[in-house]
Amino acid sequence: MNKSIFYLSTCASLLAFSGCTKIFHPCGSGNIPSTSTLQTELKTYVRHLSETIGERHAYRSGSMESTAAYLEQEFRNMGYLVKRQAVKIPKEDKFGSVKDSTVYNIIAWKAGSSPQAQTLIIGAHYDTKVGMDKWNSSGPPRPARIGTPGANDNASGIAAMMAVAKALKNQTFANNACFVAYANEEPPFFYTESMGSTVHAKSALRQYGKDKIFGMITLESMGIYSPRVNKKRVSAFCAGLTGLTDRCDYVAFMSTNIGKEFSRECADLFVKSSRFPVRSVVFPYYTKGVSWSDDWSYMKQGIPSFAITDTAYLRSDDYHETSDTWDKLDYPQFAEVTHGVIYLIQKLLR
Repeated sequence: MNKSIFYLSTCASLLAFSGCTKIFHPCGSGNIPSTSTLQTELKTYVRHLSETIGERHAYRSGSMESTAAYLEQEFRNMGYLVKRQAVKIPKEDKFGSVKDSTVYNIIAWKAGSSPQAQTLIIGAHYDTKVGMDKWNSSGPPRPARIGTPGANDNASGIAAMMAVAKALKNQTFANNACFVAYANEEPPFFYTESMGSTVHAKSALRQYGKDKIFGMITLESMGIYSPRVNKKRVSAFCAGLTGLTDRCDYVAFMSTNIGKEFSRECADLFVKSSRFPVRSVVFPYYTKGVSWSDDWSYMKQGIPSFAITDTAYLRSDDYHETSDTWDKLDYPQFAEVTHGVIYLIQKLLR
């Protein structure tokens, strides 16, 4: 996850946009079903990705293929139609030892029953950040350094996506569900043509047409909901002004104005089946430095998109560190949030 640092110029812009944040409070019965099974499922995915496989990036030989093969088989076991999508890393010196190589997105498809079916894209990136000079560096890569095992960023997002796919596998919906596990979200690939979601967004637009894609949701850094020391937050000095408080008892739905209506429709659905409030934060399309994750790739194509996140480094100093391990996540709360995501996606696909 390449969470943006908020700059002074951005701060001035944000202050000009009152009402960029809307809070959605839980409005359901409050009776959340037992999530013990879901907790175990999420923990299994997160631990396998972050501990059994560990660092997952093109600079660590075999790690991207191991992850892609694992997710591919998991989707097949659920009964989904699965394919790989090549993501080419160009022959440019800035990519170092992995230039002119290929990694893969994993795409799983569930067809809707309606002749007029539209497509919802649910995605999460499976790669982790290679070692660099600093936690927030964009390059150059330092593959000799130990990188992050990426439990929260972003094994948690992958785990939530797989849990959604499992919950939906035997259900019938009018609309199509497209699940995508992305390669290359992290630097040095973010904002480049080698970003897995950029490759998929462009191909989806060609394949389906923009009028047949009603939205995209990226699941990004979703597992932290308990107080902890957080010195990294000071690097985002405008976060509080945008409504992203230093509390950890909410879920953030992050979008630009292109995804505003869609993200807030989803927030309204989420709180009907969750005890967590949602802070829906919307930035103008042109605001510098607010790109959050893979939703950026779809926003650039004019597709309504947003990220569901625990706010990552605004909440946890383990972000992009060797300490981002599976045991640091808050699985009971993580499972409740995932339950809410399952509910909202079921409603969207109805």
